[in-house]
Amino acid sequence: MIKKVLLLAAALATSSFATWDYFGLLQNSPGSIKAGLYYDMDDDWSQMGLKVGARVNVAPTFELSIQSFGYQFWSENECDENIPRCNNEGGNGLRDLVLGGRFAVNPMLNIFLDLNLPIGRDKDDGEGTTAPSRHEMFLYFGGQFHSNIASIKQAAFGTEAGAFWGFRHHNKERALEVHFGGEFDYTLPAAPVTLLIGGQIWFRLFRSEYDNGVKSNAKLHDDWSQQYKIWIGANFAVTQNLSINGQIIARSQDLKRKRVDGGTKIDMEGDATGFTLDVEIKF
Repeated sequence: MIKKVLLLAAALATSSFATWDYFGLLQNSPGSIKAGLYYDMDDDWSQMGLKVGARVNVAPTFELSIQSFGYQFWSENECDENIPRCNNEGGNGLRDLVLGGRFAVNPMLNIFLDLNLPIGRDKDDGEGTTAPSRHEMFLYFGGQFHSNIASIKQAAFGTEAGAFWGFRHHNKERALEVHFGGEFDYTLPAAPVTLLIGGQIWFRLFRSEYDNGVKSNAKLHDDWSQQYKIWIGANFAVTQNLSINGQIIARSQDLKRKRVDGGTKIDMEGDATGFTLDVEIKF
């Protein structure tokens, strides 16, 4: 019953991506805090949890943030109870914590650096469940460009290009990836509502490594794997300092593999559709 109530709450509206967003630093507030629910599903698998974050301008052109921390309520498959070790309940626990920094080179150009600290629970509850953390430390860094659109009043776009560099974990090391993203926002002229649509595409440039028992740096055949993500959503400004954000998200993974890799793989984000809902308060 509790799960159904939480699922209904998420379905009514909208999670943050690696950086805080694709647009500029806060101009009229020193910072903000955000909290929200996320829900994802794919066939018999689903997950849901709580994410919290905060950002603060330590200087007019420099922002520090905490992202993606929170608690995962579950991440599990609806599997056949006759399957040995199959568990229909589990995958709960603390999530990893991302520390981020953004520097505004000029009013339209940012550079950023995110560091994932793998403090979350990285053990599953048996076959059919997924742990909240991969226990992977990584860096994500790059640049952003954003601007108003002169030909469309109250419209703006933001873009991002970044490099993902993961460190070795559980005898695996994800290869270097490049991520590209963009978002278009349009604020309605007669209401405090902003409509948005965006997307991302990731490319894994090289072959990941793993320990196969013979070589500690054996190569997988996962170079040029791709991850796609699209989202649509809305932002409702309740007041100048309080907003509610909702998104519907779909993602698809094209993970390259060969028979010689056996069952070893290093996923990107995987396949899923989902909903997110968060509230942001400026202070």
